[in-house]
Amino acid sequence: MNRRQYLARTGTAGVSAGLIASLAGCLDGLPDSSEGSDVEVSDRTGQRALDRAAGSLNTAAQSLEELEGLEDPETVEFDPAEPREHLETARDHLETAETELGDDRAADIETLGSYASALDGLISVTVSVTDDTLADDIDAVNAALEEQGDLERANEIVDTRYENLSSARQRYDQVDATVADIDGDRLTELSGVKLADLEDGATALGDAVTALEMLTEAYDRTLDADEGYGALERGRTESENGDYEAAQAEFETAEATFSTSLDQLEDGRSDAPEGLADDFDTAICQNRHLTDAATAFGDGAAAAADGDPAARTYQSEGEAELDAVGNCTD
Repeated sequence: MNRRQYLARTGTAGVSAGLIASLAGCLDGLPDSSEGSDVEVSDRTGQRALDRAAGSLNTAAQSLEELEGLEDPETVEFDPAEPREHLETARDHLETAETELGDDRAADIETLGSYASALDGLISVTVSVTDDTLADDIDAVNAALEEQGDLERANEIVDTRYENLSSARQRYDQVDATVADIDGDRLTELSGVKLADLEDGATALGDAVTALEMLTEAYDRTLDADEGYGALERGRTESENGDYEAAQAEFETAEATFSTSLDQLEDGRSDAPEGLADDFDTAICQNRHLTDAATAFGDGAAAAADGDPAARTYQSEGEAELDAVGNCTD
């Protein structure tokens, strides 16, 4: 499955090469909970808590490295429990540091708090991007389109998946804004992490979730019961019943919807991670044939309304385009 290849190559290599590898590569030189700081304070409790917070945050980031180096697409898994546990520990330490340290250290606490928020968001987005059931959903939707099967069920699947990925992309936007506001020099001083590494990793993950959201949005529009495939089916029913004017209106609605999805997919294809290329190509192929089918059926309905015998030719062309949808994953 193309999506699983993406998880192995891009979901891991893309994210790991950015955030995961960058952060993990810094860990050997990072202060752990036993190391101190050059800052002089009379009570070491607050400083130890701050150091331990940085160590826990770096360990949370390092947990993402579990995805790196997996070559078998079927084994790609991500369990957020461990990194989230480290995040919780880090936040406990930050609360202690905030209580024990003076106002002059507020900026340090804020910086590590932002680091924690960014990691929390990135972990959540990674969960959505590496969800194994996503590949199964894409398979189910493609099968329904190819076989003109249970399109209602396929539409429900896409609705749910699009909602999840849209939320993940919004969460990424929050992470992006958080990272942009972090004081890079202070972050490096406190944790050893370079802001540029955090930004690069976040961008790689953002590219992935944005592409997936775009892909599922296009499927959602294609399968829409009102304006997408639903309009196409209603048009065919109206044609069979001899109501050619109503049929033509439905076909025009369907054609406009498929064409919009096609344009979106073609625009997004160039920016999508390479591991998603085949999935985009399949969806582009499907929407191109669906657009042509709706156009042919619409021309046929118009011809039939005028008593033009060319209506049968247009009808045959439309049927051929629908059949061609079934070849898009070959």
